[in-house]
Amino acid sequence: MSFAKPADFAYPSQFVEVLGAKMHYVEHGAGDPILFLHGQPTWSYLWRNVMPELDGRGRMIAVDLMGYGMSEKPDIAYEMADHVRYLDAFIETLELDNITLVIHDWGSFFGFYYAHRYPDKVKAIAFMEAILFPVPSYDAFEPQMREFFQTLRASQENAENMMIDQNLFIEAVLPAAINRQLSVSEHDAYRAPWLEKAKRKILCKFPQNLCIGGEPKVINDMQMAYMESLQISPKPKLLLYATPGLLIPEAVVQWCQANLPNCDTVHVGPGTHYIQEDSPASIGIAINDWMQTNGL
Repeated sequence: MSFAKPADFAYPSQFVEVLGAKMHYVEHGAGDPILFLHGQPTWSYLWRNVMPELDGRGRMIAVDLMGYGMSEKPDIAYEMADHVRYLDAFIETLELDNITLVIHDWGSFFGFYYAHRYPDKVKAIAFMEAILFPVPSYDAFEPQMREFFQTLRASQENAENMMIDQNLFIEAVLPAAINRQLSVSEHDAYRAPWLEKAKRKILCKFPQNLCIGGEPKVINDMQMAYMESLQISPKPKLLLYATPGLLIPEAVVQWCQANLPNCDTVHVGPGTHYIQEDSPASIGIAINDWMQTNGL
């Protein structure tokens, strides 16, 4: 552990060795696992105010992706395949089965891809601000977001300047995509894993690997595979969305309603991307109700 767990994150920390490095997670409750997966640049702290609404519903587990949060930062490339390997091994090590996935941002990429490869291990999926189809082109972005990704992906030097020197994801992107203002202690909790500049290089990888216009092809292929699975799987799904949203605006909500079997949708209020910071209770209550209705 490289920093003290925030006082407002009450669940006890646990660590498990996975492929030679320690992954951090918090766990509470008993029963079938409810696995919470975060994205960029967050960690399990993101779920601190969602999880209490699911108390008694199952064995809640919120894990930090390798290199994120309190998980170790081994000397690996942090390509998407690396995260897949570590998450697979984490689930296997904890012997998780009959999993309900609760997923967000890049955590949704890994969750959807896991469910595509191990359908017998996953019984239901709740997702929000998730990575569904690849981005068709840079033109699909709003101007500010288009400039952000084009600049970052133009060179490794640009990426490192933005992610390491300016720490843009923590200092600008994160607070800009939350409607309310984070308290100093909350923002510091998100800063904590990235105080050492050398460690921030990890933050380059996710924006570099977001599939835009079919590239990187390996990511495109992974997304298209899990999207095909989602469109035929009868397993219960829950889409939690906010207005206006970022990855899942109203048009994508309508697409999901029309094309994903057994998919309920719940509007949780105003929000853009990190909606767990704006509407945590609404998200948790909606998941609890959905689980109860579906006998999960």
